[in-house]
Formats: sequence, structure tokens, C-alpha cells
Amino acid sequence: MTEFDGTWVVTHGAHMAWRYARSVQPALADMRAALDAGNWALCVESCALALRAIVFCHHVGEGVSGSPTEVELQLLLALDERPAAVALRDLPWSVHANETDARAAVDAVERHDEELRAALPFDMPVIRTAGGYGPTVRVTATVGKWRADRGMGPVSWNREGL
Repeated sequence: MTEFDGTWVVTHGAHMAWRYARSVQPALADMRAALDAGNWALCVESCALALRAIVFCHHVGEGVSGSPTEVELQLLLALDERPAAVALRDLPWSVHANETDARAAVDAVERHDEELRAALPFDMPVIRTAGGYGPTVRVTATVGKWRADRGMGPVSWNREGL
């Protein structure tokens, strides 16, 4: 279990939870749907997206803010030694993926997702929107209040997905 302090939760932790909801959760849903449909290539590609987002969420938890350019993200993923980044680099090419590859990729994602979820300060509730799913704005308002209570400025992190 990760220990949290209030300042980390209302800065990096909340940003991390939001990024998880916007970037990891959709990739997990796509991964599972592709696996159920037997679309091995799409499943492995969705696993790659999930692992990219998992690695970036860890960086957000350490204080990275904003959105990296694609080149910055690729460099970060190429050099990162976290197990999730190594797992991403070890994935097979999606176009050549078979069922065994897809299931192994899903297993890897689920392991790294479990580790990331244990590091999140809270789950971000999601709601259905016209465009799919989106984290609730109530959480943003609550985090904004917590920040104000601590004399901090308004939320300044990027709430978009990767």
C-alpha cells in the first residue's frame, strides 16, 4: 500500500488518477473487447496503448505535468526502465500477433495495471458521455476545494488522455 500525503494527493495523485481514467481505462476496455472478439492484432495494439499510458501515469505521479509531444513520449518510453516500459518494448508486433501473443500481452498489462492501481490515491469515477466515458467533474471540484483549503492555486494539470 502506498502512503499518501495531502499535498501529493491534490497535485500529482489527482492528476495521476485523472490520467488513468482518461488514458488507461479506455485502452483496457479496447484490449478486453479485442480479446473477446479474437482480434489478436488489435488486442496487442490496445495492450501497447495501455502500457504507454501506465508508464506515463507513473511519471505524472512523480510530478510530470502537461502532455508530452509524441517524440518526447517515445523517448521517455524507450529509455524508461520501469517494468511496464520494458513490457511495452517486449510486446510482439501487433500485425503478426496470434492468440498466444495476445493473451500474454493481456497478462502483462493486467499485472502492470494492478501495480499502478495500487499507487493511485483513489479511483476516478466515470460517467457515460455522448463520446464514451469521462471522469466526473465532481472529482475536479473536490480536488480544487482541497487545493484551496491548503492555499494552493487552481488545478493546473492536463486532464486529457494521451
